[in-house]
Amino acid sequence: MDVNLRALRYFVMSAEAGTISEAARRLNISQPSVSAAIQQLEDLYQVQLFIRVPTKGIELTTEGLGFLERARLLLSQSDQFRHDVDVISHTLGGEITVGSFLNITPTITAELVGAFQKNHPNIQVNILDLDQHDILSGLTTGKVELAVTFNLALQSGLSASTLATLPPHVLLPPEDPLSDEPSVSIHDLATRPFVLMDLPHTRDYFHSLFLEQRIVPRIDFKCHSLEAVRSFVASGLGVSILNTRPAFEDTYSGHPVVMRPIRENLRPLQVVLLRNNRLRMRPALSLFADFASRMIPALVKTPR
Repeated sequence: MDVNLRALRYFVMSAEAGTISEAARRLNISQPSVSAAIQQLEDLYQVQLFIRVPTKGIELTTEGLGFLERARLLLSQSDQFRHDVDVISHTLGGEITVGSFLNITPTITAELVGAFQKNHPNIQVNILDLDQHDILSGLTTGKVELAVTFNLALQSGLSASTLATLPPHVLLPPEDPLSDEPSVSIHDLATRPFVLMDLPHTRDYFHSLFLEQRIVPRIDFKCHSLEAVRSFVASGLGVSILNTRPAFEDTYSGHPVVMRPIRENLRPLQVVLLRNNRLRMRPALSLFADFASRMIPALVKTPR
């Protein structure tokens, strides 16, 4: 059985006051409550803490003296623990853990965190670079306190604040004849080799765009990162659809890609701040959320 800290406080006060009645008065509780707490400790640890002395009150036994020393130490540690937790909970400092969708991390989150740390150097932002499945799992378990991600497969119990809307765009190599068009129909992609962003929930989103138009895409390649998709397209291995873009058209391979609007009105993706409603927003976390809400709309680079 765990020790009752309240009972320990009643015991220490009784030892210092010299009588049960005086301890009760100082604690502003009833005398039977103090007596019951002391009896609880004696029964729990099989010790006698006090000797009742007629007309004088109570005196500590040898066991009681040793118990008093340890009780004071434990209560002091408990007070320090409470103070430390209060500091963590109520000061603008310490660490926060933020999940970031893989493709958002290099295009948005890196710049966001850099600006935030310059303004708030006392808050350490730990970034977890994750796909949507791991973000949702992390928010549910508490491993992730806040996430910068897309509105994909959102679950009940999570709160999403929309910061930007990104419509899907076609990704083409420059030599593709469609790259000369101001916009492209998704039906023009039906028979072309397609490079799929193959991440949990993300792949479902891109499949849904074709399904809405009753198209079965010809998927030749599957990639797990934004730059892999872009590089495959730039190398002439196929076309793709993306909602985000880096600041430059050139890819890691050194070859450029072209992005064009889609003529059909297809479902866009929304950049959201996601959190678990059951998790209390600490001041440092609220500060980051407010900062992100102001900064992310300006950081989002909408495909042109």
